[in-house]
Amino acid sequence: MIPNAKNIAAPIGLSEKTLSQLPDYIQKPTYDRNALSCGVLHMSVGGFHRSHQAMYLDDYLGQAQENWMICGVGLMPQDLQNLEALKKQDCLYSVLMRSPTEDSVRVVGSMKKVLHAPSQAQDVIDQIANPDIKIVSLTVTEKGYYYNDKRALDLTNPVIHDEVKLQGAPKTFYGYLVHGLRKRRNNNVGPVTIMCCDNLPGNGHITEKLLKQFVSEADASLLSWINTNVSFPNGMVDRITPVTTQVVKDTLANNFGVDDNWPVVCEDYIQWVLEDKFIAGRPQFENVGIQMVEEVEPYEKMKVRLLNGSHSALSYISYLMGYRAVDKAMADPLIATFVRRYMDENITGTLSPVPGIDLTAYKDKLISRFANPSISDQVQRLAEDGSQKIRNAIVPPLEFQLENNRSIKWIALALAGWWRYLRAVDEATQPIEVKDPMKDALTAKASLHERDPIGLLSFQEIFGNKLMGNTHLIAEMSAFLDDFYTIGARKTLEKALK
Repeated sequence: MIPNAKNIAAPIGLSEKTLSQLPDYIQKPTYDRNALSCGVLHMSVGGFHRSHQAMYLDDYLGQAQENWMICGVGLMPQDLQNLEALKKQDCLYSVLMRSPTEDSVRVVGSMKKVLHAPSQAQDVIDQIANPDIKIVSLTVTEKGYYYNDKRALDLTNPVIHDEVKLQGAPKTFYGYLVHGLRKRRNNNVGPVTIMCCDNLPGNGHITEKLLKQFVSEADASLLSWINTNVSFPNGMVDRITPVTTQVVKDTLANNFGVDDNWPVVCEDYIQWVLEDKFIAGRPQFENVGIQMVEEVEPYEKMKVRLLNGSHSALSYISYLMGYRAVDKAMADPLIATFVRRYMDENITGTLSPVPGIDLTAYKDKLISRFANPSISDQVQRLAEDGSQKIRNAIVPPLEFQLENNRSIKWIALALAGWWRYLRAVDEATQPIEVKDPMKDALTAKASLHERDPIGLLSFQEIFGNKLMGNTHLIAEMSAFLDDFYTIGARKTLEKALK
């Protein structure tokens, strides 16, 4: 139950010393954090990792006091402020979980220490090579893998082009891994699992492929050791975790009596499906609700295409219709109906059977999660990095539907909405802040070819080389684009749904 704000005394700053002073209605770590060491190194500490993997490990450590604590690594220069905030709190942080009807809070203690890679590069490398580390996990986002339309490492990218030279401090997770794995080999400290927790198709497979391509360029002598001593399990992760705002901090302070400099806010739903492929041992994840399976692909495809693809599909049209909060957009029957028809008519038929999952119930749950007013995720957050997200979540089902002569109506509408959004000016002539690794190229071409879908489909990095000449897709998108510019997003959606 959400406590009454007027009964809250002065908020308590998080630390080991103050844990016992927190109210009883806040769940706290029950294990001796100081007695346990790190068995996991996680690269790119952010909200999602802390609301998901770190929380599962917190649950596990409460059951089995084993050495599976986390050493968190911030890869970007701008991560320093948040990492310093965690350090001041002894790496404790609070998670505000929001259902449609109530809030609850817990303090997570599974993170033992944090490192800022740009200023502590050697410490990060040494930690990867530490024999206590059995798992290196990643949430570096899709764009952090630097792969091209052929799902190969993009060696033409200036960052990767420089990184493979192994000169100076690394800037990507590839560089840190090569240095760290090479040191593991040289010191003969044993195998390690690299566990991708990003939304990539076959995320373990593609991480393995890309890392080995990087190693082939940087230090080919390391390849045989990796082949023998590193495993790459596939996994599917799910929890909506919006950006933490001052409102979240104020809610924790005023309603729960917690003063937290870097908390996390998330929905109350959580899921993790993992391939049981851990070469150096693992926690008994199944004891805390993680699904350990032989084949992750059906679950991953379901989640990426239905959840992530729907997020992208709704974000651009919602933004153009004037919505900035996802729950407000989903409260509009037009958008809710569009999302459901997108799922039912264009996506569900592209999925394989998913063991233990009722797809109708799963889609019902997605709709309710998107509409959760307590989360109120930002439309603009969902719209970020479209070139990466759409390539993974929308292009594969689009190709399947076309190959099998099935409807592509709602995918075409979503892509037309994205192309209109990339014009970078909304219907009230206000600028749109486009955030995408391909922003300059996309927005420049959108300005020149605003009603021509070939302008968008010509980006082979996103769509490959088949779709640009597909007359069916071009016709559907062209009609929607004409409507977007002549009658606006709302009437375009009304017309499509009729």
